[in-house]
Amino acid sequence: MSDTIWTIPLFPLETVLFPYTALPMHIFEPRYREMVMYCLEHDSPFGAVLIREGREVGDPDAVPYEVGTLARIGRLRRQPDGRFHLLALGEERFQIVRLIRGEAPYLKAQVRLWRDFEPFSWEEEQRYANEVAEQFREFLRKALDAGGLRVEEIELPRNPTALSFAIAGTLQLDLPLRQYLLELQDTMERLRLLQQILEHLTTMFASEIQPFNPEHWREYMNRN
Repeated sequence: MSDTIWTIPLFPLETVLFPYTALPMHIFEPRYREMVMYCLEHDSPFGAVLIREGREVGDPDAVPYEVGTLARIGRLRRQPDGRFHLLALGEERFQIVRLIRGEAPYLKAQVRLWRDFEPFSWEEEQRYANEVAEQFREFLRKALDAGGLRVEEIELPRNPTALSFAIAGTLQLDLPLRQYLLELQDTMERLRLLQQILEHLTTMFASEIQPFNPEHWREYMNRN
């Protein structure tokens, strides 16, 4: 793990951004418009961090969790009134070393990278990741099929770490659990936990969701 420390702007949020995932954002406060301009001018990411304590999203006095995700600005659209609509692209995780308040209108921090440890066996990790990937594909197929949609191919990252974050970012999980998954530094453990979650969700899904039946909706359709 790199011990290099550098300074980035922080954006406290009420959500968790995972690496290899994207988050649409609406930037309207002047201080965060300034942050966006800084990132664009310096080709800098900003830190997306879940709020631990604070009044609101974007509160510069908020206390964030220690581990967050570097976010690179992807698609960007500026409105006539100065607001921004952007897509934040999750890159690597970081750990906050020191919060910096008062240096800018927004919160900043000194950070260092936060990465998973190397596995005991690359082959075993890849084999297990393939199993979880197929389990996730089956879960998605069932969910889409229940809504009347069918998908033949579902592309997922082959890299185990990237796969674990892609799955975690797709599932609708409670924020403490999402943060726990983000902070884990063991890819196999993250995959094991996600497999258990998928098994639980699949069981709940099978008992609560009925397959799509066109006849059920026939009376609501326009007969003309």
